[in-house]
Amino acid sequence: MMSRYSPTPDGVLDLDRSSGRGLANKRADLVDEEEFTDRAETRAGYRELDTAVENNPRGLSRAQGDRERAVPRDTVAELGHPQMLRPLLGDGELRTVLSSRQRKARSVDKRQAQDAMTLTEHRAVQSLITEQDVWHDTNEALSTVVGDAQELDEVTRTRVQRLDRSIQHYEETNRRGHVIYANVELPPDVLGARKPEKFINEHLPPEITFDRYTGAAHCLHEIESDQQTKYALEIQTRRGIYLGRSDSLDDTTHVLPRGIRLKPVGMRHAPYQRPDGTDGYRRVIQLVDVDDDLAEQ
Repeated sequence: MMSRYSPTPDGVLDLDRSSGRGLANKRADLVDEEEFTDRAETRAGYRELDTAVENNPRGLSRAQGDRERAVPRDTVAELGHPQMLRPLLGDGELRTVLSSRQRKARSVDKRQAQDAMTLTEHRAVQSLITEQDVWHDTNEALSTVVGDAQELDEVTRTRVQRLDRSIQHYEETNRRGHVIYANVELPPDVLGARKPEKFINEHLPPEITFDRYTGAAHCLHEIESDQQTKYALEIQTRRGIYLGRSDSLDDTTHVLPRGIRLKPVGMRHAPYQRPDGTDGYRRVIQLVDVDDDLAEQ
């Protein structure tokens, strides 16, 4: 488990403060305690408003309600079977490549989701994951408004809500759990500390909200190219959309929705397997979805 967090004069470690280089990369920052608290209070306020939207006596349609929300609804289907969850692995356990069966099952759900998307939703997803400027600008805009879509300009809000719907199409058919990986570039104050893991333990808050969309992969070897990133995030969740292929060990792309809340549960030694049979090694920060039952285990 993570050490008990307590506020420190040098700030709070926010893992979602900036977009890193590439899809599956985040850049963390140390932010002032007051700023971190203010942003958390802003999120609590608009989540209350989202609850009010859901309980609106006017009887809004589902589409109308979603347009008025600050963050998207969790639309994940019921779990198919306990064995369909992917557990977080322990310290020193080998992380293997995603099996062909797992890739094919996720690709079936992906195709069903794509069939349900409108043309504009298709285009929104494609531009998000293939155009670096769109990825960066969309996420920067979300971070600026602390994740509240109602505070975005009309063009960005429309794009974001199309992306939200696209992810929801996948979640509505997903009956599996995911363990996915993203790089996090830590600030020099962390990496230069004499005991960086102690620093991380002391500065990570007990709950983290990702205001941005998060790009990730189901296999650690897919995110090993960023040499400046010293840690990886290992995230257990049932949220998001699989955009990888069924016939490739080098493309298990996954995008998490904005507004996801995560709880840090530990740091682990993580040896991993590459498709060619060689092994790699990372240090990972493990995070569990707060809104998932697994967060209580």
